[in-house]
Amino acid sequence: MLFRFFVVLVAAFTFSSTSMSQEQPKHSLLWMISGKDLSRPSFVFGTFHMMCKSDFTITDKLKEKLNATEQFYGELDMDDPSLQMSLMGKMRLKDKTLKDLMSESEFGAVSEQFQRITGMSFQMFNQFTPFMPLSLLTMNAIECADKIQPEGEFVKLAQEKKLPILGLETIDDQIAAINSQPLDSQLHSLKRMVLAYDSVKQMMTKMIDVYKQNNADKLYDFIKETGNGNDQFETDMLIKRNKRWIPVIEKAIHEKPSFFAVGAGHLGGNEGVLELLRKQGYTLTPVLY
Repeated sequence: MLFRFFVVLVAAFTFSSTSMSQEQPKHSLLWMISGKDLSRPSFVFGTFHMMCKSDFTITDKLKEKLNATEQFYGELDMDDPSLQMSLMGKMRLKDKTLKDLMSESEFGAVSEQFQRITGMSFQMFNQFTPFMPLSLLTMNAIECADKIQPEGEFVKLAQEKKLPILGLETIDDQIAAINSQPLDSQLHSLKRMVLAYDSVKQMMTKMIDVYKQNNADKLYDFIKETGNGNDQFETDMLIKRNKRWIPVIEKAIHEKPSFFAVGAGHLGGNEGVLELLRKQGYTLTPVLY
């Protein structure tokens, strides 16, 4: 799997806008969903799943919009206590190890560099698919000591409000999307990432800069441009999942006003969540936050 996917899926982040202008923005990562006989609006917010604590704040406007809803959706059900163990169980390799899939010299070089970067033994991940070490490498590419998960902060607020906490997809859905990329492709990305780690950190810095522009389409374009032209990556990791989410979103917003927090890479583009909802007849309005 291309390592850019893990930037989108695992290292997604949020950045707080400090503008005080009341002019209607043209772009945002917070959007109001209205129209099509909805009695009350819902909201969708583009986030990253890991970021520096110093860069993250749930603003008063975000709190206001969350408080105006009656249920919270992440990509997964984030308050499921079995989520992490379930993920680890489903990521185990069967009948082989990462060492079996590499030459002795490759495994030695990857192991040495991985431990230098993360401070952890690569042997700990030997029985898992490349997703596991790739995820850890991506998190380490965010260069700060104090990292948080913005979704976790939203979940805490939702729990305080006693809102139902739900997921747009199951862990099996997400694992299926990950594993749609061939194992040899995943392994190639792991080797490339660990052996050229400085470029990964540079790409992360550029992505943060793009995200700070609060423009979902620009962020989507950046992800697409840095995906090495891999159309299958875009189809499997973004487009197919976006399309599966739309019926879930529609059902939710017609039941009660809802707040959705998903990876920001899912919002933009002609087949992003925003445009797919427009095609269903909803009005999507950018909100300054």
